[in-house]
Amino acid sequence: MPEGGRGYCSWRMTRLERLVKIALVLGTRRRLRAADLAEEFSISERTVYRDVRALQNAGFPVEGNAGDGYRVSSSGYLRPLALDESEASALAIAAQLLGASADEPLRRHLAAATVKLDAVLGLAGRARVLRQRTWVHVSVSGRKPAGPLGKVLAAVDAWSVLRIRYEPVGPGSPSEREVEPLGLVRVENAWLLVAYCRLRSDVRVFRIDRIRDAQATGERFAPRPDVSFSQVIDRERKKFSGS
Repeated sequence: MPEGGRGYCSWRMTRLERLVKIALVLGTRRRLRAADLAEEFSISERTVYRDVRALQNAGFPVEGNAGDGYRVSSSGYLRPLALDESEASALAIAAQLLGASADEPLRRHLAAATVKLDAVLGLAGRARVLRQRTWVHVSVSGRKPAGPLGKVLAAVDAWSVLRIRYEPVGPGSPSEREVEPLGLVRVENAWLLVAYCRLRSDVRVFRIDRIRDAQATGERFAPRPDVSFSQVIDRERKKFSGS
C-alpha cells in the first residue's frame, strides 16, 4: 500500500511516532514480514526497511530480514499488555478527560501513553478505540487554567520540595513558600495539593489552579512521622467529599 493511503497510520503521524509503534507491534507478534508492516502502517516496504534499520541501529533487538520477516529476539521480547478492548477504551477516555485539565508536560506524557496503548491492540481494537474517541468531546471552554499539574505530580512522586507562588482564593496577597507535596485530591472541578507548608509549619491544602508558579528546589524531603497523606484524607474526608 502506498504511503499516505487509507490505513492505520495517517499522514499526520511523525516518523518518531511510527518507529515507536513499529517497535511495540514487533514486540507483540511472533513474526511480521515487511509487507505486513507496510500494510498495517500504510507505508511502502522500502520505508519499512529503513525504519527497521533505524530501530536496529538504535539498539532495539529486532532480528530477521526482508524475505523471512522480522521479530523481536527472545532475549528482548516485550510482553504485551493484558488489556481487552473495553479496558483500552476506558483508559483512552480517561486520558482524554485528564488531558483537558492538565498542563502541557502532562498532556505530552498522556499522548505518548495512548500511542503505546494503540500499539498493543489488534486492528479491530484500534478501530474501536478510535471510534469511541470520536464520540467523546471534553470541552475546555470556560475552564480556569489547571496550573502546573504535571510538575506537582512529579514532585509528589519524587518526594521533592516545591517552591510555589500561591494566590489565595479569598482575601490576601500572593505568597511564596516551600512545600513538601504529599498527594493530590480531585474535588468537583478542582485539583487540590495536600502538602506540608514550611512557611506555616503545618499541613495545608492548595488549589492547583491558584499556583502561579512551581519549581523543584532539588531538595528531597523525608516523610514526617506525624504527617501523612492518608491521615489528612481520613481527617478531611467529609470536606473533600463535599458533604
